[in-house]
Amino acid sequence: MAGKTREVSWPLFDNIRAQPKALRRVAEYQLGPGRDALLRAGDLIELGKRTIFSGMGASLFACVPLACELGAEVMDSSDLLYFRRSALQRDTTVVLVSRSGESVEVTKLLPLLREARCRVIGVTNVPNSPLASEADEAIILNSPADQLVAIQTYTATVLTLLLLGDPEARDLWSTLDLFERQLQAWIEAEYEDFLHSNAPVYLLGRGAAMGSAQEGALLFHETAKFPAVGMSAAQFRHGPVEVVDAVFRAIVFGTVPETLDLDFALAEDLRRMGAKICWVGPGTDGFTVEAGRFAPLLEIVPCQLLAYRMAETRGIRPGEFRWAPAVTRSETGFERPDSR
Repeated sequence: MAGKTREVSWPLFDNIRAQPKALRRVAEYQLGPGRDALLRAGDLIELGKRTIFSGMGASLFACVPLACELGAEVMDSSDLLYFRRSALQRDTTVVLVSRSGESVEVTKLLPLLREARCRVIGVTNVPNSPLASEADEAIILNSPADQLVAIQTYTATVLTLLLLGDPEARDLWSTLDLFERQLQAWIEAEYEDFLHSNAPVYLLGRGAAMGSAQEGALLFHETAKFPAVGMSAAQFRHGPVEVVDAVFRAIVFGTVPETLDLDFALAEDLRRMGAKICWVGPGTDGFTVEAGRFAPLLEIVPCQLLAYRMAETRGIRPGEFRWAPAVTRSETGFERPDSR
């Protein structure tokens, strides 16, 4: 990937570029003034016989790395609200995540969780939100806000949840140093060989990286208004591989130590089949991200940048929504944001 410096002024790009500083702010808060809340929330998880992580969109996907560590369940809040209520038991701890703290499904869930006597940990960026006010324990991200698309607040949520799982923060500061160096190199890179195609983008991962695969697909939808598919790398082999042809393209995540060899083999197989592959993982070919606990902080950044560059390529203003509101407060209807 040959590189050159670009002059860009869109707010979404500024949110991407500001992440190292934003993550340091979040880390310093969570390990300082916010540490007691993390510890109390950790106690609530230990007290429960079952832990469920829940949210919508980026908030849901940010739960995946810690849920994998804990062997916990991840359910979107709509499913929990309408189809999985039997999971809401007195010995259940629900980690409810919403950057605004007032997404419609989350606010509808709160009285049901109280009725079921679940322990509720609320993770949000808004201290006075319904979620922060009504949870048994509120964890505030303390992240700078994003324009619309979750960029800084997404990585802030991933980091905060990982610190909830282990507030000792081993390797955190070295990871944030690496984040800053890698981000600058990736910003200056060129991606035209991957971007110029009308084929959907597939994002393939496993374990903790499934959060990035799903969030990456969401970024292509929101930022570039372009179809993308986030999928388990293992599931992809069971039939969906039939879509591979000369125009197929995929981002393959190889940052989970347990399946690194399998993920690398998949990327190589797809290349031999003629596909365009963007590798995110150890090595020098593609986006270098070492496997490890904090890899989800770095591995999503190539998706942020690729979605941003794709929006540029397609002549779309990155990060401006056509239909979705900044906060989804209704389960029905769509309205152009500029018509309100």
